[in-house]
Amino acid sequence: MVIRKKIQIGVIGDSQIRSNIQYEISYEIGKEVAKSNAILICGGRGGVMEAACKGVYDVGGISVGILPTNESDLEVNKYLTIRIPTLMNLARNAIVPLASDGVIAVGGGAGTLSEISFTWIYQKPIVCISSIPGWGQEIGDRGFIDHRSSKDQILTAKTGKEAVEKILATISRLKQ
Repeated sequence: MVIRKKIQIGVIGDSQIRSNIQYEISYEIGKEVAKSNAILICGGRGGVMEAACKGVYDVGGISVGILPTNESDLEVNKYLTIRIPTLMNLARNAIVPLASDGVIAVGGGAGTLSEISFTWIYQKPIVCISSIPGWGQEIGDRGFIDHRSSKDQILTAKTGKEAVEKILATISRLKQ
């Protein structure tokens, strides 16, 4: 019997929603991840993570939260399917991209930048939402993080659906 691993897509971004459009795009990403039968990986807290997990929840998919603390953390979002407490605080930012086949960045501050950097270091594809201000947009505009050239590692998208389509296509291409 051959067991196929489901694709795991990381979703990173602001821990507090900054605009209605950011919420809508994050929610749409979650729905599209679940519809594609992939698993959503995130930091398990609020903002972009919670909106994406609600999208997954509403479609009946699976979301995994790599928690910075433990399950009693009041900021853990209620839409997670699986909670993995690490007690690692922000050091858990290395685990989210490592556990993902590719990552989608929706805005974000310094924590998101660290996750984007780890995704780059692990040589995994990143789709940055170009319509949401923050590190995701900044890195998407640049198309690189350091001197290393990596074709098709950093892509941009305007909508959640486009982001999920691009990350899935890139992951599929890399697995061949």
